[in-house]
Amino acid sequence: MENFDAMAKDFDTDRRIYRAKTISDKIRSYIVGGCKKSAMEYGCGTGLIGLQLTDDFSTLLLMDSSVEMINQVEQKLKKLGNPMISAMCCDLMENVNIGEMPKVDYIFSSLVLHHIQDTEAVLRRFYHLLNDGGHLLIVDINAEDGSFHAKYPDFDGHNGFEYEKLIELTQKVGFKNASIETFYQDSKVHKGEESPYSLFILDAVK
Repeated sequence: MENFDAMAKDFDTDRRIYRAKTISDKIRSYIVGGCKKSAMEYGCGTGLIGLQLTDDFSTLLLMDSSVEMINQVEQKLKKLGNPMISAMCCDLMENVNIGEMPKVDYIFSSLVLHHIQDTEAVLRRFYHLLNDGGHLLIVDINAEDGSFHAKYPDFDGHNGFEYEKLIELTQKVGFKNASIETFYQDSKVHKGEESPYSLFILDAVK
C-alpha cells in the first residue's frame, strides 16, 4: 500500500501537477454558482486540485486522512492567506460523528474512491454531508486490470470502477441524476512496461 505520510514531501511531481490542473479544470466545469456555495474536498493530498479551486467557492474545506499531507496543505494555506479556506485531518471511514460536521453544497474527490474498500459506506457519508440539492463530484479510474497499482502488490482497493455499477450504488444511497464521462487518458510505467489508464468524472445530486 502507498504510505501517503511518507510520500507527502515529494508528492508534487511535474506529472501530478499537470494532471491536477486537468482534473481541477474538469471539476470547475461542473460547478454552478460556486461563488455562493460551500465545498469540501475529501482526500485532498497536498492540495494540488483543491487549491486551484479556491476562487470557485465561498468556503472550501480540504480534508485528508494523512497527517503529513495536511501539514503540506497548511503550509500552502499560510502563504495563501485566505481565511475562507481551511484544512482538516480526518478519515470519514473511522469513528467520526458525521452529524456534528458542517454540511456543504459540493463534495469533490480525485483518485480517492478506489482506495476505500466499502464504496457504499463512504458514499452514504458523502450523502449525509451534502445539503439538499448538493453535488458529489468524483474523479477516479475506469475499470482496469490492476496495472495502475502494480508497484504496490499489497494494494487492497478497487481496480477502477465500471460506470453502471457505480451509478447503481449512488442511486442506492439516495443520489439522483447521476452521470459519468471519461475525460482523461494517460499511462503509468512500471518495470519498463507502460500501462494506459483513463479517468472519469461522476456527478450526482442529493
